[in-house]
Amino acid sequence: MRITLFQLLCTVLFLNITYARTVKAQALLEQSISLSIEDKEIGTVLSTIEKLTKVKFSYIPQQIQATRRVSIKLSNQRLSTVLDQLFRNTPVAYEVVGKKQILLSIRPSSQLTIPGSLLQNTQVEFQQAAEVIITGIVTSETGEGMPGVSVVVKSTTRGTTTDVEGKYKLVIPDEPGNKVATTLVFSFVGYSNQEVLIGNRSMVDVQLVPDQKSLNEVVVVGYGTQQKEDITGAIAIASAKELKDPPVAQVAQMLQGKLVGVRIDQVSGRPGEGMNIKVRGSVSITAGANPLYVVDGMPITGDINTINPAEIENISVLKDAASSSLYGSRAGNGVVLIQTKQAKAGKTQIDFSAYYGFEKIPDARKLKMMNAEEYAQFQKEIAESNGRAVNPAFQNPSQYAGKGTNWFDVVTRTGAVQSYNLTLRSGSKNFLTSVTGGYFKEDGVVIGTGFQRLSLRINTVFTPSDKIKVGFNLAPNYAYNTNFATDGGPYGTENIISGALATSPLASPYNADGSLALTASDPASFGNPNWLRVAQEKVYKNKTQSLLSNVYAEYEIIKGLKAKTTGNIQLSNNNIFQFNPSTIGVLFTPPPRIPSGSDNTTRMYNWMNENSLSYQNEFNGHNIDALVDFTAQQFRSDNNVITATNYPDDKVQAVSAAGKTVVTSDVQKWALLSFLARVNYNYKSKYLFTASVRRDGSSRFGPNNRWGNFPSASVGWIISKEDFWRVTPISFLKLRASYGITGNFEIGNYSFRSTVGPAYYDFGNTLFQGRAANNLGDNNLGWERKKQFNIGADVYLLNDRIQLTYNYYRTISSDLLYNVSVPVSSGFSSIQTNIGELKFWGHEIGLSTTNIHNNRFTWTTTLNLSFDRNRVEKLSTEKTNAIYQGMVNYGFYSHVSQVGSPVGLFYGAVWDGVYKNQQDFDNSPKYADSQVGTIKFRDLNGDGKITFPEDYTTTGTPWPKYIFGLTNQLNYRNFDFGLTITGSYGNQILAHYENWLTNLDGPFNVLEEVKDRWKSPTDPGAGKYGSVQQGTTYLERDRWSTRYLKDGSFLSFKNITLGYTLPLKVKTIRSLRVYSSIQNAWIITKYPGNPEVNTRNVSSGSSPGVDEGSYPVPRTVSFGVNIGF
Repeated sequence: MRITLFQLLCTVLFLNITYARTVKAQALLEQSISLSIEDKEIGTVLSTIEKLTKVKFSYIPQQIQATRRVSIKLSNQRLSTVLDQLFRNTPVAYEVVGKKQILLSIRPSSQLTIPGSLLQNTQVEFQQAAEVIITGIVTSETGEGMPGVSVVVKSTTRGTTTDVEGKYKLVIPDEPGNKVATTLVFSFVGYSNQEVLIGNRSMVDVQLVPDQKSLNEVVVVGYGTQQKEDITGAIAIASAKELKDPPVAQVAQMLQGKLVGVRIDQVSGRPGEGMNIKVRGSVSITAGANPLYVVDGMPITGDINTINPAEIENISVLKDAASSSLYGSRAGNGVVLIQTKQAKAGKTQIDFSAYYGFEKIPDARKLKMMNAEEYAQFQKEIAESNGRAVNPAFQNPSQYAGKGTNWFDVVTRTGAVQSYNLTLRSGSKNFLTSVTGGYFKEDGVVIGTGFQRLSLRINTVFTPSDKIKVGFNLAPNYAYNTNFATDGGPYGTENIISGALATSPLASPYNADGSLALTASDPASFGNPNWLRVAQEKVYKNKTQSLLSNVYAEYEIIKGLKAKTTGNIQLSNNNIFQFNPSTIGVLFTPPPRIPSGSDNTTRMYNWMNENSLSYQNEFNGHNIDALVDFTAQQFRSDNNVITATNYPDDKVQAVSAAGKTVVTSDVQKWALLSFLARVNYNYKSKYLFTASVRRDGSSRFGPNNRWGNFPSASVGWIISKEDFWRVTPISFLKLRASYGITGNFEIGNYSFRSTVGPAYYDFGNTLFQGRAANNLGDNNLGWERKKQFNIGADVYLLNDRIQLTYNYYRTISSDLLYNVSVPVSSGFSSIQTNIGELKFWGHEIGLSTTNIHNNRFTWTTTLNLSFDRNRVEKLSTEKTNAIYQGMVNYGFYSHVSQVGSPVGLFYGAVWDGVYKNQQDFDNSPKYADSQVGTIKFRDLNGDGKITFPEDYTTTGTPWPKYIFGLTNQLNYRNFDFGLTITGSYGNQILAHYENWLTNLDGPFNVLEEVKDRWKSPTDPGAGKYGSVQQGTTYLERDRWSTRYLKDGSFLSFKNITLGYTLPLKVKTIRSLRVYSSIQNAWIITKYPGNPEVNTRNVSSGSSPGVDEGSYPVPRTVSFGVNIGF
């Protein structure tokens, strides 16, 4: 049977319409409760009833005399009976106003009766006083009508409440000057009070703003939710308000600059490319250092860049062991919890959002290359310096003035981006559903590149009774990109950016007749393809169909005790098809060439089953929340690659048309079995305690060390709730501390096993193919463990207008995974095992302030600062105290990790200018082949000569001293303005692209600044680049040195948004907002490219800060609209 996506959507919507009925007031009031309260205030009694039932009370404390003390004892009585008893002999009336909310108010005077005895012998004169009727509507920040809002005349008990549509009507005496001077006070739970002077108006509309006090906010934590006030761990939160309708391509872009302790870098501008997320500077020597992503309770494999940002409700990042240890062996690098949009009971709501924009590379982010005239002069000087005849093409450089080709501009363009999203939310007492569909398309700034995403998410909850809840989530997704190779060096590759930059500006992409040229070279350069032709004619199609789905059932066994079972599945099918026609080539191998292609398919299957029991109870000030869970998860991926060559022509591109094909395949599997438990406890919401433990068994580790235990504990004390607390400026103060152990299992699936591969054996001078061991196995290979300690404080000042959060953390990461040397007699050089120890520590500061807050203008600011440090404490049991990693040039690596220093420091020689003249040359240390005019290096070991690696040292750090984020949000009447700034300070970047863009031998175009090189003792230039004498320039390019290091500090205006919400009187349209946004608006940095770049070991982070010529990050200007129906 075939069921289409359209049929499924129609079925869900039909069920929603069938069940969408208004919650009956009678059913709410007939629920039974028991009370036994002695001498408590009315307000306290109502709070107790709220905890025992699922209702919320709205009232004005003065009207119902909330401080009046009562005693009440009732057993198994209806709620209506309890309220009747509670407000007996008072003028207080109650009314259900929807969404399980009960409104308490004073009965109108017309409903009051006067006993007959009081009327005897009494003359009562009724006189109708003059009155004025004030009407209006109260809306939320989204423009929706708000029911149950209290509207009171200031300094009186006269008031009313809004109806289900947010409308109100209030009668006030029409006395001289009374109306003009009357002030109305609007109040509602969770929103800031607003006072509005009536003046001469008879209609007063008000929009309430959410209260900045967020202590009662419910936060998504591991395996559940928790009130923010009760959290004892270190969690960074991005709320629904901060993530609302973002004009960005992917989820991570929404979070930049908004989460303290989380570094998010846009390492590349390639469409659909994922971003680099590191929690608390997480890094490993060889294992992965990326956080674990959990979407609606399902730990997923892979990146989150294909998730539609419009589907996201809120995000929590678990940073310490207390908050993340429930994820055990996968929590060592932090956990990112993503909750998608869920439905709520009430009217059906439809939200539509769309934006369209343009992308362009800022001129300041373009490398400045030599133009045609400068290049011809450069080639002429090279020939003259080396005693060669000058080619006629270069004899008169001035003839190229104002001419030539800017190849970077040739292969780039103004891109376009567009996004459309539609969300439907609806629900009744028994059935809730949320459906979000979206389409996104981005045409990259490099010709031929692009990304498209088609997504759908359906979240439903069915509650047939008070004890049973069933949920079903379905999220199919389709992604397609054409992002062929763009990053890296040009040598023998199809990397378009570096290839175009290195191409001669004298070459044209077009023939004289306007057709595309086949090659792009000049008399001095190597064979080179036409990079415009490569961009237009190379075929690269990357298609991914994925599905993320889960279903759960929950049953309340007895009050407070619930059993839940969940089934999760993640499916993915990825196909990458490539075809290289005969008309394209690579550097050194220009076209024409024999066509080639490949077809790469990967199928992934990931399932998980969870079964849990949870218990919640409150008694005599004690609050307990306990959980036990059993989890089983299994992953499998199958990869098949067909490499095709010897195509007869360019017309038929299928791999079956190739003259030769090679098929390879690979299967990867792992499984995880887990038991976990957690208890949250607090006493009177002042003394907080959390403890948890998880036991994981993973197939990735050796049979002798397969199981690991990951416990944690944390405590908290809310001092401001103590009776002795009298510090008025501080409205809230909480101290926190935690300790725990987490793990990291991001290694290969078969690292502990001895593997075999093809080998050849010589028998009688004849080679025979067989199998031989590739490596040594280690049955003791185990977890990389992190012992984490965290202390923190949350301080709110001046009635919560200033909110300060501080954390100090210290982490010891032990049992690092690395290859250590073994005796040669074993037949192998190394074995992977657990060695070494890293230490991490740092400070985190988060500050939120409400600078201005009134009914017309609101201005809030959020600042976060993170100071992350790391150090290698131990590497192995051997004498080895350094590990070299990164790129290799002439046998030497670009990075080093050594005991006593941070991981992955830059490693190389110290550049010391050039030998300016003979005297400078005679008085300076020298290396082989050095002469006047070549660059100098510093003699670090003092032996009077330059040798390598004797004169290599640590030359710089890729780790910033601190990172920061700053957001400002301003609202004036219907206008809103948002600004997000991010930055880092104190790190360097290894600009490896200069290796080929400063080749002074002349086969490529070079950076414009090479003009100011050494030319003679009387014209030594700026001292950065040496002479062009042949045979002397390779050392400058191919030795790692500080010449390639650049300051990576930056301050980036990530997003600027200006919006306007139209005041509407149309019932069918709930809200309408238009806006304009600039992404990557402006950046302040000394670095000439993208300072967030990182093209090496992005996962482990052990050799970061390298720029090999990455895809440029564009500036995006977009215009959008949000409509609510």
